[in-house]
Amino acid sequence: MIDELMKRKKLTPQEQIIVQYINEHPDCITHHNAKELAKLMYVSPPTIIRFVKKLGFKGYLEFQMTYIQEHMMFNQTKDRYIDEKSSIQDIIDILPDIYYHVFIETKKLTKKESFVRTVNYMLQAKQIDFYANDNNYAEVQSACLKLSTIGIRAQAFNAVNTAYLNAITPSETLALVVSHSGNNQTMVNAAYELRKKRIRVIGITGKLSPTLELICNESLYIDSYAHHLPFGIMLYGISIHYIIDVLYTSLSFKKKITYK
Repeated sequence: MIDELMKRKKLTPQEQIIVQYINEHPDCITHHNAKELAKLMYVSPPTIIRFVKKLGFKGYLEFQMTYIQEHMMFNQTKDRYIDEKSSIQDIIDILPDIYYHVFIETKKLTKKESFVRTVNYMLQAKQIDFYANDNNYAEVQSACLKLSTIGIRAQAFNAVNTAYLNAITPSETLALVVSHSGNNQTMVNAAYELRKKRIRVIGITGKLSPTLELICNESLYIDSYAHHLPFGIMLYGISIHYIIDVLYTSLSFKKKITYK
């Protein structure tokens, strides 16, 4: 994640020095605090703090902890990859490891309080609407089917329907908008229109771009990082699936569904 964020952000010359140093000394974050790192890089400690906040972290400690986790995960999985030389047996053996990596990355991004609030919103709503397009649309269609089995009304849209929005009661409706990048313009526009109608909006999104999450009332984060390529399309779905299943499982018990 951090590597992707550093590639996507527009950096100042001093911030570029920080990125270059990290790339040349990948263990430096593990061993040094912000003040020590600033001295090694010949920049000021406030420059380090501004840099990590630009990447979306609250402070250096959160950045350092995330970096250490990702660095460890990278070292554990760097030799477990699939390419054109991989045999069927290689794929059978390695794919579960890749899936596991996605689940762990997604779990690291979860905030329990956001899930608790979202589940409560879903229980209070009379209608739940999912917005997604492309491959994400199939995931939200599946979510609607699951929710229907526990008595929750849900439907999927791939764009805003103005006539529909004018006909519903905003206070009774909850919308979940999905974009793995966070800057899918159709989904950003959908979230904006929904908020204008005073409908509560939950984003299911990656952290590579804050565009969607800034519009939404709440955000649940998925693993959407390019280091999973060429399996990105497949793995985004797994991450979204995980988020939806956490919600569905919690709702199932709260609705007191008895499984046979």
